[in-house]
Amino acid sequence: MIYETLKFIGERLNNEGVKWAVGASILLNHYKLVDSPNDIDILIDLKDKEKVENIFQSLGVGEKKEKISNYATKYFGEYKVNNVDVDIMGGFIINHESGQYEYIFDEDAITSFMTLEDINIPLTSLEDWYVAYQLIPNRDYKVEIIERYLLEQGSKHINLLKRALKQELPVVVKDRIGKLVDSISK
Repeated sequence: MIYETLKFIGERLNNEGVKWAVGASILLNHYKLVDSPNDIDILIDLKDKEKVENIFQSLGVGEKKEKISNYATKYFGEYKVNNVDVDIMGGFIINHESGQYEYIFDEDAITSFMTLEDINIPLTSLEDWYVAYQLIPNRDYKVEIIERYLLEQGSKHINLLKRALKQELPVVVKDRIGKLVDSISK
């Protein structure tokens, strides 16, 4: 049901010319790092916020959630489409002890596609989620599986790790990313 819903959503977003991509558990499932995704997490370009809101208001039921202090995301929409939870993020920002990390969502952030029947589904990068998951509480397992995958398979998007290092990050996170970059670059 989750992939049928993603196909349905993807077709609408693509038809409206929205710049978007999927991340989190769908991305990890695509790389066979987790068995089944729990929801659909979509990153969007903030300039497409109104289009996205219109699409989702016609597709699903919006849900209100209390603001969580871990995030300072500029746009966050939460919907239920075909009984599947869908989170939409534009200007995704994670607060942490050393400041804020902004997930840069640009052309470089969309690193591949999957196809569901004839619908192209843009995907974000494992590299960007490797950084984000280090800043989100209780995501150690996901950090570990992504790190192991990148060490074994290498990275075609090491530039994304390097650009993350230019942002405000806790020292321990910068060190871990730096070590991964060094290991992959050898």
